[in-house]
Amino acid sequence: MKEQELLFLGLLQDGPKHGYQLKKLIGEISATFTGSKTESIYYPLNRMLKDGLVTQTANRAGKRPVKYIYKITERGKREFGKILLKSILAIEKPYFSIDLSLYFINYITPEVRRRYLKARLKLLGRLKNSLGKFKNNLTGKKTLPNIVSIVEHNQELLEAEIKFIKRLTGQT
Repeated sequence: MKEQELLFLGLLQDGPKHGYQLKKLIGEISATFTGSKTESIYYPLNRMLKDGLVTQTANRAGKRPVKYIYKITERGKREFGKILLKSILAIEKPYFSIDLSLYFINYITPEVRRRYLKARLKLLGRLKNSLGKFKNNLTGKKTLPNIVSIVEHNQELLEAEIKFIKRLTGQT
């Protein structure tokens, strides 16, 4: 839950947002920078409301449905700071989706193994190109340096996995 709180409270740092705005921003961030997916934004928001980290106000424009606007509280700002600093110092073993599959890889024939690992290399190559294009699109725009750093970090991790898979398939 702390990672979700970091995400939600971080997005509310620069001002109040309604649920749809939060959902859209979370989708963009998740697709670009994280492997996590947030199915429902309202469960974590309700939890943060209950804990006094955010406030909620109803807003209605004409006949349109009610929009709930969420705003970080002073308590939420303090909690965000604590979670952010703790997260920076948290050291966790990196997890890659392939790790569990590699544990059981001897249960498939070497031919199938090689074919699937080569297919994975192609997918990793596409992801590498996609990240490269994303980074190039950031060039010249008013982009925060931390965003570029995240992309470079992901590129380096991707390069390490490509090198590892090549070694597994004998393509070094």
